[in-house]
Amino acid sequence: MWQSLYIHTADSKEIAEAVQAVLETHGYNAYDPFPGGSGTPTGLKKMARHFVAPAVNRWVRVLGEPVEELLSETSRAIGKPMLYGWLDEETSGFALYRNGKRDDDLDALRPYVRTTFEELQRAAAGEMRMDEIVSKEPPVVILGADALPPEIQQLADEHGVDSKHANKMAERIGGKLFGRLAKQAGESKSDQEQARDVLMGGGRDVWNSLEGQKVRAMASALKLPEHWRTPTWEEVRDAYQVFRLRERSPRMMLMPGDKEAMKAVPDALDYIPVYMGLK
Repeated sequence: MWQSLYIHTADSKEIAEAVQAVLETHGYNAYDPFPGGSGTPTGLKKMARHFVAPAVNRWVRVLGEPVEELLSETSRAIGKPMLYGWLDEETSGFALYRNGKRDDDLDALRPYVRTTFEELQRAAAGEMRMDEIVSKEPPVVILGADALPPEIQQLADEHGVDSKHANKMAERIGGKLFGRLAKQAGESKSDQEQARDVLMGGGRDVWNSLEGQKVRAMASALKLPEHWRTPTWEEVRDAYQVFRLRERSPRMMLMPGDKEAMKAVPDALDYIPVYMGLK
């Protein structure tokens, strides 16, 4: 669901060239799907779509969809240590690539600890409370199905209930309740899931899941750029698309959502797209 690479350097162009060079050695070819480009080739079996962000405080972030089996080779091509962060429905964390080898041991992250190593250990074990995580990061949290609605969260806090247990209990109760109601009404599974999400406070946000909270906690303990997970790859892609179109047709009327996309990533054209396909 989310992957990012972080390299301590001020040269984003060098990183983009290294990523592209590795993919080319494995038969991937570059393409440009944006306005004025060559378009997306037909018949691609695999795609690797990246944006390399401009350097911030001597950190370059690579957003998108890296080919995981090529990350060791990419780290060798870059010639610098590379942090890899990931999050999916079942796992999350940070690993260090150095000299072409991946190290998932927490000790490998010691040089990148911003707070204390003990705090990083707590974060990796999922032992940090939600309020601790939020206090250490920019306020970008969106309430979702894996976070309790404010009224229930307040009640849990007042009675000293662990948010993790309250989350799980609320999801079980919500799932059973709407499962029974949906069964009686003959609704589909998707209807049940939507109803449960409404009960739990909105659409599902992976960053409020237990794995999402874990990786956020780990990031708060590491020396990463302040906006280590924002903007998203989708936000950069959408903004880059609009800005490229505006370059070619400055007088073209903006479509609904274009202004919001441009506002979300005003420097989108400073990002370097690395779009590669394998036939």
